[in-house]
Amino acid sequence: MAPYWRPSEICLCILWVTNRREYLLTAPARAGWRDDAPRVGARRARAMAEALARADADGERRSSSDYASTSASDAAVSEETTGTKRLYASNDALARRVEEIARTTCRGLARTRVLGKTTRGRDVIALEIGSHVRVAGEGVAHAVGTDAGGAGGASTTGADADGTDGGGAWSAEGRLRFGFMGNMHGDEPVGREIALDVARWVCERATTGPISDAESTGAAGQAADRAMARRLVREAALFIVPTVNPDGFESRTRGNTNGVDLNRNFPYTAFSLPKTLSGRAGALGGDPESNVRQEKETEMIMNWSRKWRLNGMLNYHEGALVANYPWDGNGDGSTTYSASPDDETFKYLAKTYADSHPTMNQSEEFEGGITNGAAWYPLWGGMQDWQYVNTGTYSLTIEVDDRKWPDERELQRIVDEHVQSSMVTCARTLFGSVRGFVRDQRGRGIAGASVAVGDDTLPVTTDGLGFFSKPSAPSDRPTSITVTPPTRPWVRYPTFKSTVDVIDPFNGASLDVVIVPHPSTAVRLLRAAVGLVFVLLSIAGLRLRVLRRRRRVFALQESLADNRDIEKAIANRRGANRSSPATTPRVS
Repeated sequence: MAPYWRPSEICLCILWVTNRREYLLTAPARAGWRDDAPRVGARRARAMAEALARADADGERRSSSDYASTSASDAAVSEETTGTKRLYASNDALARRVEEIARTTCRGLARTRVLGKTTRGRDVIALEIGSHVRVAGEGVAHAVGTDAGGAGGASTTGADADGTDGGGAWSAEGRLRFGFMGNMHGDEPVGREIALDVARWVCERATTGPISDAESTGAAGQAADRAMARRLVREAALFIVPTVNPDGFESRTRGNTNGVDLNRNFPYTAFSLPKTLSGRAGALGGDPESNVRQEKETEMIMNWSRKWRLNGMLNYHEGALVANYPWDGNGDGSTTYSASPDDETFKYLAKTYADSHPTMNQSEEFEGGITNGAAWYPLWGGMQDWQYVNTGTYSLTIEVDDRKWPDERELQRIVDEHVQSSMVTCARTLFGSVRGFVRDQRGRGIAGASVAVGDDTLPVTTDGLGFFSKPSAPSDRPTSITVTPPTRPWVRYPTFKSTVDVIDPFNGASLDVVIVPHPSTAVRLLRAAVGLVFVLLSIAGLRLRVLRRRRRVFALQESLADNRDIEKAIANRRGANRSSPATTPRVS
């Protein structure tokens, strides 16, 4: 019996023959790929689409010698790049690339982590880069610029998202931390490719040999890039998450498997959804006016955001060419500027990105290539507002191209332009920050201390080692620093205040704080108890002395009374003797 072909499948064949791939994902085809469609039809439509994509790719594949690779590691994936065209990596190919980068390009400096699973059960993988990474089987991180040694033992794969090394302390604490995240919306895949090349960019430049005199004098740009990469690896922990919505990528839809837009699914923070728009909350994935129900992917992002507490983050999207900064929401739903407490810092970081990009700052739609989120279009339940409030992360939403899912012939150019901008912004965010440690008199870090830089800004919180980093716009004026340690029942710290004279754009400002705690409540209670016991004992002693004295007085009084009786008896006896002299014998 001949197989039954659905009309949508016939349309796919016709469109492929006419080489109109941009229409492969029309409404009939998407209906066949949705989980709520009949399973047989869904499998058939998905299998056919994959076959068409492979056939199309094979027909367009050219000799790899025509491809001008931008990095040594690109050659390792030449089967997925052709000529001047860079092909989008499938979910499986993307996972292989991440593992390969950890084993080769970033050997000794990187490990992969499984952050969690999507609604369909796919692993979401992150690549962690930095000199703090422990090499499996060796227990120490390799020095930057040296060979890691060993066969493929440089990456730790499958580690938990909590960042622990076999039960030890989280190794990224005490370091600057930055994140790169792509593909939050399934139909916006360029961020996946940017994230991969960010990892290659850092590791290739950090692991090469010493900078030669020729490079330092004749190729200032290359020398500066290598110095930046080495400093990032030495002082920071970089977390690269190419995709958080692989399910949406596979079906080429904006939302996840449940059709929820993940960038509207975070708990409301500074602003709740206005009542006039509350009817949209259900479509966004939350309950009306609360947004309390989060998708698995959203919960996963929230969990590792709380754990990592990144200082900065870039979240790649498509549909425009602009750097977007908080606030995204407001209180009344109007399309107006909504300034956050750190508005100047956010504008500075967004401008840094736009100015580092070849064309972003030349935008005719957005002045300087940047925009406040709510001034462009307001939204509620977005990630960058939630991260800013809850984890102290200065997150920017980077719209990388006016087109969604741009042509693969333009992909490599777009990626290259945004990799350089991403690295410059990352370095300015981290190295231009006000940072340092908050410790007690014994040198132990004080975790959970609140650090405010300047007036009326949102404070950041120290990590488990007492380290803090507050991204800040450059300043040549004294800036106040206020450190408020946490309140604990067994110890009480005073508030610390100081100033930094200058915040340099390339080196920021450093401040190490030592806070001597007030005596603890337990000690104070013990001292009070000891004092009270001493007072009671003193009172008891005085009373004993009084009683003893009274007893002596009473005994003396009795003794005196007895003495008077004795004296009377003696006197009476003497008187009797005087009255009878005859009885006294005479001596002759």
